Amino acid sequence: MLFQASRALGIQLVVIAGIIVISSIVVYLVDGKQAMEELLSTGVEGMKGPWVWTFGAGLAMFIMNSGRHLAVSLTSVLSPGEAVLAAAARIERSTLHRAALRYTLPITVAGIVLTWAYVLPNDGLGRLILSLMTISIYYIGGFLLFHFVEIMRAFHELFDRAESVHFRYDYSPAHLENITTYLSITTGLGLIGIYAGFRGTLTAGFLFPSGAWRSFLVTPVVLFLPGTLLYNYYPRYVLRKILQFKVFEAMSRLSTANEQDSRGLLMDLREAAVTNGQILPFLDYKSLPSYLIAILFAISIAYSNDPAVRAFFERLLNLTAP
Repeated sequence: MLFQASRALGIQLVVIAGIIVISSIVVYLVDGKQAMEELLSTGVEGMKGPWVWTFGAGLAMFIMNSGRHLAVSLTSVLSPGEAVLAAAARIERSTLHRAALRYTLPITVAGIVLTWAYVLPNDGLGRLILSLMTISIYYIGGFLLFHFVEIMRAFHELFDRAESVHFRYDYSPAHLENITTYLSITTGLGLIGIYAGFRGTLTAGFLFPSGAWRSFLVTPVVLFLPGTLLYNYYPRYVLRKILQFKVFEAMSRLSTANEQDSRGLLMDLREAAVTNGQILPFLDYKSLPSYLIAILFAISIAYSNDPAVRAFFERLLNLTAP
């Protein structure tokens, strides 16, 4: 799965490199050398376009190619039933662009409005190309958000029927590993993409005819960060709850079981302990304080060492004069 993710990122890095080269040549032929240099300065150096596109489009490509395997792994870990099959079907739909229109359309429209309001520093064809690329990132972000939300909804359906959902007795640990690995990879790439998008908007050199629009630069963080973090946690939480029902059921039966049945129930409890360790929740009520401290620590490092981030938050919180 790591290879598939790396492959998707590599392909999109080549794609964005090709787009940059072709766009530069076209702008050079139409508007001249200075316009081409301004395009590269804004798109590559200022907006961090190659990194935003690589991690955003690369993650979307990885989801389209590998997201369906998450549904297969889920049905291989849990016993077949109405709830499990419905959850698997929702996960499969979450990899389809046509199913994501209720997310991608409004978020793309919001991207059009914000891109128009911010005002790119380029003129002519360069501004048009940068505008289209910026709007496409909003579309990709909408698709990723749709996928994350639908995954959480799929597991929420399992949570609502947790008492009737059971782990297979003969499931392969590799399938459970695939589920947790997929969640970790997509979350990690998503967080990098969010930071790259946020960082790129701060240094893009937008002209901002009205200072009020400057506060909307935090949109990528507000819109995508909470869902990305919860997405990695909630499926693990649901799987642990399903496992707990299995443990409670085995313990209640253990008190009245004969010697032969007791051995089988003890094996079930041992297997449940191994499975519990394999799920490894992203966070729980015990780890939440330390997790929040880690986030604040990361923000403080970025704030201290990244002048663009520091300047934005100082302006946003009125810590300095505008």
